Amino acid sequence: MPGISLQSGVIYGPILSRRLGRSLGINLLPGTHKVCSFDCVYCQYGRTDILTIDPPHNIFPGVDEVLESVAYALSKPRTINYLTFSGNGEPTLHPDFAEIVEGVKHLRDQLRPTSKIAIFSNGSRLFRKEMISAINLMDLPMMKLDAGDLLTFGTINRPVNEVRFVDILDGLRTINKLVIQSMLIDGDISNIHGEAYEMWVDKLSILKPDAVHIYSTERPTAEKNIKSVSRKKLEMIQEDLAERFGLRVQAYWRS
Repeated sequence: MPGISLQSGVIYGPILSRRLGRSLGINLLPGTHKVCSFDCVYCQYGRTDILTIDPPHNIFPGVDEVLESVAYALSKPRTINYLTFSGNGEPTLHPDFAEIVEGVKHLRDQLRPTSKIAIFSNGSRLFRKEMISAINLMDLPMMKLDAGDLLTFGTINRPVNEVRFVDILDGLRTINKLVIQSMLIDGDISNIHGEAYEMWVDKLSILKPDAVHIYSTERPTAEKNIKSVSRKKLEMIQEDLAERFGLRVQAYWRS
């Protein structure tokens, strides 16, 4: 199914985010194609155009273009709570990701010292030490974990073949201030029932992140027959994780 339109440039927003307040989006991916190491069934941008863990370098905006765009956006007189790496796919696929993070952090420190830096990432590149070091520079690393077992992971996230679930789990253990974000879905494919749910819960109890953010679909999904999880069910899962494992869980839904 078609999704929402891709971000056309490096900078978008600031947008009003339930989690981040006024968030300035930083898109390191091309403006014409979704580039990701996952092809999630629920993705708001639809199917992945370039499914890879090692994309060609010439499709990305250059370091100078990114940093100049960020500097220009930060120079405008407006409130920015977070600078957020997100956009048209997986931001860590950019070949100069680590250099860009250091550059954005330097600009933030100079121009907006009260703003924080965040990322939405699927963790598929955490097998590389420079990725871990870059993500650990951030104030809020929000890392995807929608499944606790290989079968559910493959069914929901549909990663490129080179991605190994065990590498993601090992990498998540190395992230400081770890926040797990989990998309919970129902329908033909689900992670809120039975063994799939219990395996996901088990991985969270092992990782012991600083926080867990749970939410469900509110926009068009890449595949049909994906059902949104109700507010009531999200609240029940929030309570279950808190009571059984003492996890700090926040459920989000559209008001």
